[in-house]
Amino acid sequence: MFTFFRKSLILSVCFIATSVMAQKTLEEVNVVTTKLPQKSSQLAKSMIVLGDSVIRAHAGWSVSDLLQKQVGINVVGAGQPLGSIQSLFLRGASSGKTLILLDGVPLYDPSSTEGNYDLNLINLQFIERIEILKGGQSTLYGSDAVAGVINFISKKGSKKPFTPYGKLSYGSFNTLDLGLGVNGDLAGFNYNLGFNKVKSDGFSSAVSSLATEENDGFDRTSLNAQLSKQFGEVTVRAFGRQTDYTADLDAGALVDEKDYVFNSENFQVGVGADWVKEKFQLHFNAHTSQVDRTFEDDSSFVAESAFAKYSYSTFGSKSNFYDLYAQFFVNEDIKILLGADLRNQSIAQTYYSVSAFGPFEDVPLLYDDTKIDNFSVYSAVDVSVNQKVGIELGGRLNSHSEYGTNFSYSLNPYFRANEMITVFGVLATSYKNPTLYQLYSPYGNLDLVPETSRNIELGFKYNNTEKGSSASVAYFNRRNEDKVTFLSLDTPPYGQYINIDEQQTSGIELSASQQVGPVSLHGNYTFLDGFNSLLAEEEQEYNLIRVPKNSLNLGASLSLCEKLSIGLDYQFVGERTDGFYDSNLFQTVAVDLDAYSLIDLSVSYLIKPNFKVFAAGSNIFNTDYTEVYGYNSRPANFKIGLAYN
Repeated sequence: MFTFFRKSLILSVCFIATSVMAQKTLEEVNVVTTKLPQKSSQLAKSMIVLGDSVIRAHAGWSVSDLLQKQVGINVVGAGQPLGSIQSLFLRGASSGKTLILLDGVPLYDPSSTEGNYDLNLINLQFIERIEILKGGQSTLYGSDAVAGVINFISKKGSKKPFTPYGKLSYGSFNTLDLGLGVNGDLAGFNYNLGFNKVKSDGFSSAVSSLATEENDGFDRTSLNAQLSKQFGEVTVRAFGRQTDYTADLDAGALVDEKDYVFNSENFQVGVGADWVKEKFQLHFNAHTSQVDRTFEDDSSFVAESAFAKYSYSTFGSKSNFYDLYAQFFVNEDIKILLGADLRNQSIAQTYYSVSAFGPFEDVPLLYDDTKIDNFSVYSAVDVSVNQKVGIELGGRLNSHSEYGTNFSYSLNPYFRANEMITVFGVLATSYKNPTLYQLYSPYGNLDLVPETSRNIELGFKYNNTEKGSSASVAYFNRRNEDKVTFLSLDTPPYGQYINIDEQQTSGIELSASQQVGPVSLHGNYTFLDGFNSLLAEEEQEYNLIRVPKNSLNLGASLSLCEKLSIGLDYQFVGERTDGFYDSNLFQTVAVDLDAYSLIDLSVSYLIKPNFKVFAAGSNIFNTDYTEVYGYNSRPANFKIGLAYN
């Protein structure tokens, strides 16, 4: 721990020592994820806004790399080979309890155990802004928004008829990233077309005792198309997206596998319309998504611990989403939101294997047998006095075709001392529906009810756009009830999902940034505590798996001249506990993971306006660290590339 604080102090002093006294303005945007739009500087909620300039400055990073550096967020898998499972923990909430949005539309994969969307399917090349709204957000977005929502906002067309953009980079593990696109406005039609290809040889996912570990490669292709047209006060839009990727897998912790392949395909299409008037706006979204995943293990090499000599499994999901909501701006102090949404989901699943006992084929799940419908109405009102003292109240009534109805609410009082200082509080309930896998799989239970949570938050925000400085402090406490847990059984199918556990999680988040001339400094710290609240007080120990109690991020970017900029990022992740299934003991045992520190470096040079060359290095001091027990994490790695925006 002393080493950690010593390194943190040295880096902080180095960052400050590079400062000069000129000042710049912080980036100001109108956030949309709140559904009652307002300027980011006036938000009375815990929110992170990553603008286009931040995304372009980190051209060599993935979605997980960027999210991992934000306060309160841990992405386990960000440092593993491309295509590895990306488990996102927001404020200590387990994977599946943070809702992923794309342009305000929820993204799911109902066939996965937790129903969460795969971050490997999101490409930063097509994203212009990321808004992270924390705390229970079920009033606005329904199921899964237990810890918050992350809204990826896609690039729109430019005002010019034809504006090309692109990126080409090459780096460690023979990784190639090629992106091409064009957007613009032709005859009043605003469009954006994009293509991206990422291919990498990777490295071995699992730690293995084999003399030579096999590299686990990754190959992803993404296509994106958007079109919109304005007719007076009404804008009509449509989009289509297709992402396919293939990744090599290993058989498990400490078990290398020579020929285990995973393929994931996601197709999305949707339409929408916006009617915008001075005091009134009406928005409509219709979206359909299909995810198909296959796992095939077909190899002459069979791990000693493997049960099956060959296996092939498929998982499919279909999701439809329809949302209609209206915003009423009565005056500067009164805003009203009214809305309704409908969600349909279904899954399909097959499994076939060959083992020493012969071939086995499980009873398949069919789309027609696994359908659910979910209808909700929701509302919110924001009332203030001269935009100084106010409160936002909201509620959602939800009807689920399997378990019935439930209600969630939110109260958000706030006080703006001036244009720079805001104090706020939040009391909100949120929920997570049982996933279709938990309902209909061989381990499913149709008697499951939604997991619910009560969220309390107190926060302080300071934002001085003129001096380029900001700071925030937030305390939160979340209590989850009726958690869905897998219960092992002695008889077939040897397990079932049930509602039983309760969890209490609390924490403190600190963040600050300062623009000083050509130097931008930023840092954040997160403290977490979590325990099973059903246990007696003397038995309540920290139980957040793979999530540290303490994490810290520090960063600085320096513009040496108008064309050359350098960025340095430091990350500390504290000690954690992981669970490892011991096949000798036939049970899961706790494993302690050491704390680690990583330093990343990025450099970019502007050759001409909108055209730059960049280089990025991750874990530049080649720290040996573990995110998941039995699996490797990235050694020192580098890439160099060209970007045109």
